[in-house]
Amino acid sequence: MGVNGEDLLNIGAFASATGLTIPALRHYDEIGLLRPARVDPGSGYRRYRRDQIDEARLVCGLRAIGVPIDEVRAVVGRPGGHVRSALDVHRDRLVAQLREVSQRIVAVDEFIEKGTAMPVPQSPRPVQIRIPVADVTAAAAFYTAAFDVVFNEAISSVQFGTYRSDRFFLITFEEAGPGQPRGGVRFGLLADDLEAAHSRAVAAGAVEVAPPAEYAWKPRTSTLRDPDGAVIDLTQG
Repeated sequence: MGVNGEDLLNIGAFASATGLTIPALRHYDEIGLLRPARVDPGSGYRRYRRDQIDEARLVCGLRAIGVPIDEVRAVVGRPGGHVRSALDVHRDRLVAQLREVSQRIVAVDEFIEKGTAMPVPQSPRPVQIRIPVADVTAAAAFYTAAFDVVFNEAISSVQFGTYRSDRFFLITFEEAGPGQPRGGVRFGLLADDLEAAHSRAVAAGAVEVAPPAEYAWKPRTSTLRDPDGAVIDLTQG
């Protein structure tokens, strides 16, 4: 029994009940994430209330799927809606990581096929365009959904392909201030499957300017306008 007649669990029993290890519980106490109900001043033994079990299980579950400590700290003890929001953010982060890993796998396959560890560019080539947008986060959400690319928040850019590979290219977003113009930018992208890429972009929020069509002087092409007014020509690759 603890103070005031409380039925407290020692750290071993609490670990068994919650799925957290004893070292993890000690660490979470030290960083203030999950404090024990009582610490014996003489022995230093930690004891926990039974009503802390659910909270500890939440911590265990969030850490098991890789939610960062600071984000776990922000939702522990708060309503369930905060947990759902944290999970949504973490899911988006994992999807971005998955895209990046998928692109690296494609690059590795290309290196294996070509029999070289790393292609060396022989001459300068375009690798970046900058477009003005109303909101970087919204623009990133559109491009990642429309073209299955990776958003690099540190440089406000979506990345096609892996650095130094033939597919590498950046579209960098520059947030336009009040009264500053947007739109006025036009660029082209190659698509392995034009119809699928066109449909996915429209579903993500693009406006169709011209549907996929054949032309005598160029490959099959379509034209879209992104939510910020930039015009995108998609061409069958």
